[in-house]
Amino acid sequence: MENAQHHAEHRKADRKGYRVLFLIVFAGALMAEALLFMRAQLREVALIMKEDFRVIVVLGDKEKQEPAAALEQLRALPGTKEVVFISKADRLKKLKEEDPDLIAAVASMGANPMPDTFEAELGEAALGNIASWVEPAWKVPGVADIKYKPLEAYAILHALFYSHYMFVALALAFVSLVLMALMTLTYRNTLAGFLESVRRDRNWFFAGLGAGSAAVAVSYALVYPVKYLSPLWLWPDPLSQAAIIAAGGLSAWVIFQWKNTHN
Repeated sequence: MENAQHHAEHRKADRKGYRVLFLIVFAGALMAEALLFMRAQLREVALIMKEDFRVIVVLGDKEKQEPAAALEQLRALPGTKEVVFISKADRLKKLKEEDPDLIAAVASMGANPMPDTFEAELGEAALGNIASWVEPAWKVPGVADIKYKPLEAYAILHALFYSHYMFVALALAFVSLVLMALMTLTYRNTLAGFLESVRRDRNWFFAGLGAGSAAVAVSYALVYPVKYLSPLWLWPDPLSQAAIIAAGGLSAWVIFQWKNTHN
């Protein structure tokens, strides 16, 4: 009778423990999912803005230097990724395609008023200090004006930095979990004891897997409506989702092992 009562109390405590660990792992996995999703979106936005960002270098009409010479000098500047020459005829043609309503006003000015220009694409390092690229660009013979959006350059750089930061934070969290697992397994444990704990406590691992899977599903349900509000919607890759679910199972199992060794 006493053994049966003790067994019932033990099962009740296990059920309570499962619920507590499930909620702990679910909360951690949900935060990891949020970071992964935000990183994917930030990186996608940064790459789109970076693809769109250009420095426009305008050539003066009075200068006699050939565009090819200025092109080579601009390409030689540190931080330059690519420079493309766009003649005044091509610039007018591009304007007709992008803004046909403006062509009437431009045509009323008679001859083509558009200048010869270069479109420069800069690397990430140059975006961090774009003034260091613009200053020597002004010294290139024939350059009459340089146009760019400094705030857009800073926004690209910050978005890339935050995406890298989130990746490093998640990697450090995963390494911390692995270290915690190693410390738990080596504390007063043998190979035989480890194998026995794997067999005996596997249900805790599966509870953590369930919590991680639930966190992934809930996160997906929360962010999916954004797909219909904006074309900039990117879900993290399946490998990272599998890693979060597996980490959830490992976390639950390690926490239970740590609890047993410190009772």
